[in-house]
Amino acid sequence: MLYQSILILHVVTGFFALLFGALAIASQKGQKNHLKTGKAYVLMMYSVGLSAIAMTFLKPNPFLFTVGVFTLYLTYTGQRSIFYFRLKEDYRNSWKDLVPILFALVIAAGMILQPIFRMLESQSLFVSVMGVFGVFLMGFAIRDLRLVIKNPTFKPNQKSWLIQHIGRIGGAYIATLTAFLVTNLHFNLGWIIWLAPTLVGSFLLAKVSRDWKKKLKIQP
Repeated sequence: MLYQSILILHVVTGFFALLFGALAIASQKGQKNHLKTGKAYVLMMYSVGLSAIAMTFLKPNPFLFTVGVFTLYLTYTGQRSIFYFRLKEDYRNSWKDLVPILFALVIAAGMILQPIFRMLESQSLFVSVMGVFGVFLMGFAIRDLRLVIKNPTFKPNQKSWLIQHIGRIGGAYIATLTAFLVTNLHFNLGWIIWLAPTLVGSFLLAKVSRDWKKKLKIQP
């Protein structure tokens, strides 16, 4: 009963996350509609990620756990990035910035090591979704840790934070959309479902980031 209730919450909030995310993407950046739909999107994404992790404690599911953790981290750091972008005065890093990074590093290490141990135990080579997500999560977390250590105080008017906001929030959307498609679409060429959202989404994110870099006059 508990699992079914969490599953319903996960499905419903997942639908609204994709809906509000699409509305936020389509709306004019920085305007009222973008801010409202963006906040709703972030709230739904937190619910999606937390409910996914909660379900894995009741019924182990490495794929669901992987997407949940990955989505939560990208959503949180994407939200923090826009907070840093809007700073009006110097901001000294705190536990809110460091703890999620350290937590992500530990989880990412487990996501990478678990399939390696499985391969060694079975003496077979295979591509692990958990391992792939773990590598990406590890890369993001290491980058963030270096940034926090190198800059204990963030300065206002750092335009690069907006670019990171776009990448992280967009990445979380791609991961959630991929999980939705993989769960609900089934056909022989299933690998297309895995690759298509990432390829198309990464291309669009790169284009949007380049456009904003030009607009904000950020040097490459």
